[in-house]
Amino acid sequence: MKGKRVLYCVGAALLALTILRANQQPPPAVEKANPADQPSRGKETPKRQRKRVVTDLSGFDLLEPSKVRRQTTVVGATRGLPRPVVLAPRLGKLYGSNPQFAWSYEGKAQRFVFVLRNDAQEELFRTEVSGTTYQYPRSAPPLESGRTYFWTVEVASSVMGSIVSAPVGFLVISSSQREEIEKRLTQVSSADPYQAGLARARLLTDYRLWYDALEAYADLIARFPDRAELYEQRGTIYSQLDVTRRLAEQNFTQAEELQDGKK
Repeated sequence: MKGKRVLYCVGAALLALTILRANQQPPPAVEKANPADQPSRGKETPKRQRKRVVTDLSGFDLLEPSKVRRQTTVVGATRGLPRPVVLAPRLGKLYGSNPQFAWSYEGKAQRFVFVLRNDAQEELFRTEVSGTTYQYPRSAPPLESGRTYFWTVEVASSVMGSIVSAPVGFLVISSSQREEIEKRLTQVSSADPYQAGLARARLLTDYRLWYDALEAYADLIARFPDRAELYEQRGTIYSQLDVTRRLAEQNFTQAEELQDGKK
């Protein structure tokens, strides 16, 4: 019951912060140097590190960090055991109807329970999942435009009690903004399927649609696994959140390896 009460409080706080920011235009990209990427000053420098400039894509998370710090987000935690960590903004925007959800877990469990709730914290959907990703199925309750939803994952069949991730939310964009995005997507035309797919991924990024942009890049990488810029740009998206910085570094490393292999 305590965990449910915390969920209700978090849900109310998240919902109160969505409102007008959800439909604002994408902020301009600002490039900033990554201080972690300075050349090594050791005695041995077998390989010169490539200077990396990471674009600031502020706007993927609709919540202000100062307000989030005042919220209580511990839900059903079990002392001494790791909790699943959701790899998504605390409150993001969604364009598509079947997003892919992802999380990480440092324990040994391989099976989890995915739970979706509405903005009244009423449970809408629950299913057991194998692995750390889950594509929301077409058979599940449809996601309505303009509505806010929250999701969590918990370790399935835990003998130590409930081990649940902190809840995160997403706002399904309004019908008017959907029409705007669809109009712009129809204007993307290229005889080259790679360039057309890349333009689509960049457009979804411009609108700060976390789930949609990452899915677009994942699809491109599956079809064109040797294109370094795809890993670089996906890494830039991952670099915007603390919880996905490790994924960002993995993508940047992959991009550098592909670039070096072409020399």
